[in-house]
Amino acid sequence: AEKGISVIIRESERLSGLVEELLDFSRLQSGRLRLMVSKIDILAELDEAVYMFTDRARTEHKQLNYEENTVLSPVYGDVDRLRQVFVNIIDNALKYTGEGGTITVSPKEADGFIQVVIRDTGCGIPPQELARIIEPFYMVDKSRAREQGGSGMGLALCARIAALHGTTLQFASVPSQGTTVSFCLQKAGRQPEVEP
Repeated sequence: AEKGISVIIRESERLSGLVEELLDFSRLQSGRLRLMVSKIDILAELDEAVYMFTDRARTEHKQLNYEENTVLSPVYGDVDRLRQVFVNIIDNALKYTGEGGTITVSPKEADGFIQVVIRDTGCGIPPQELARIIEPFYMVDKSRAREQGGSGMGLALCARIAALHGTTLQFASVPSQGTTVSFCLQKAGRQPEVEP
């Protein structure tokens, strides 16, 4: 009974996440997704996102490295939506990295921008698939994605949220060696032009 209840709880959480992704996508498509922009401590949000996955990485026998930067300038953005981007990308990195693999999260500041880089040593993405991974419902490895509870919506949402913040997700990948996802946010000075 205990095992059955834990399965029900996990599946309920997975379905709840899928519904939320579909609702967010619907809001994006109709232009009803609004950013709540403020000056935020990007480091605090990234710390929290990494911390969320620490136990999972340990349980799955994967190394989650956080190249912590003690001080980063604040940025303008929607704190909830940026956290959603961090969580989704780290989740994907764990999902497609096998036992013994490594995921590294590196924030740094240079030339007036805060750059966040998330690298993994996972299965990688074939070159012909790389351009399509931000398409809604597109999954490179459908069987693995479904097994892990994926919907094919996560990266599409992340790419749109990044665009709303005036930036783009950059992908680099080598099959069987891993994937790197990075993006830059302008550090807070004057408020950047972000879509409402």
